[in-house]
Amino acid sequence: MPEYRAYAKLNLTLDILGRLPNGYHRMDMLMQSVSLWDSLHVCEAPELRLTVENGEGLDGPDNLVLKAARLLREKTGARRGAQLRLVKRIPVEAGMGGGSADAAAALRALNGLWGLGLDKERLCALGAELGADVPFCILGGTARATGTGTELEALPRKLPLHFAVCKPCGGLSTGRVYRMYDESGETNGEACTPEAVRALISGDRAALACSLGNALEGPALALRPEIGEALETLRGLGALSARMTGSGSAVFGLFEGNAEAEKGASALRTRYGSGWAVEAVDKGVERV
Repeated sequence: MPEYRAYAKLNLTLDILGRLPNGYHRMDMLMQSVSLWDSLHVCEAPELRLTVENGEGLDGPDNLVLKAARLLREKTGARRGAQLRLVKRIPVEAGMGGGSADAAAALRALNGLWGLGLDKERLCALGAELGADVPFCILGGTARATGTGTELEALPRKLPLHFAVCKPCGGLSTGRVYRMYDESGETNGEACTPEAVRALISGDRAALACSLGNALEGPALALRPEIGEALETLRGLGALSARMTGSGSAVFGLFEGNAEAEKGASALRTRYGSGWAVEAVDKGVERV
């Protein structure tokens, strides 16, 4: 059964630049794939079937893996089935793109299994119909995401990046966090992404740490104060910078190296019951 790794993502920055006429938000984000992954195993079968390990209640028809498979069949006319086995490791409702990564892996895996021959551009266009983060999860690596988050500019990364990540509390609904942002009348403030991109391209870790930010932290902390406590914990553990990823509730700290990130993750596991030391990777989906 071929296996595909679906890598999680971190939003190193998340700026909201306004609202579009269709109600979506205009974004500017620096996104990074990291070495925490779900595994998707696929093989031929008469019908589409999905089983999920380590993800109770996630095997229903609304799972993005099945949605991706159905969309692929609809758009290409394929009349094939598949047995899909998803092993979850990326936390859900955490802002780490777990569902989007799984959808990206399904599109890549079934494109190969069914011999459809779709290129990455076409897969990304299909992915955008499933969710704003899916195109990034197909391409992976380091990218600036603009528009609704689906317009991607791949970026060079001149330095290794090491993080300690944890989900300190229950999950958050993306829609609810954005609604709170809108209702609060908050504005993004000074945009973080342009300076973060410059720092990343120049290989300046200190400048990158100073430029990380997330416009959604305010409403997320109002819903889950534990997020703020976890950010302070990361700073106390020596993180160069600590931020929430996406719409939460996971948080991450940028550390000087792997040893420091491992030490931070261990402390997070002791305190919150979850903690991962991860590093930047250059792929979104990988067949292994």
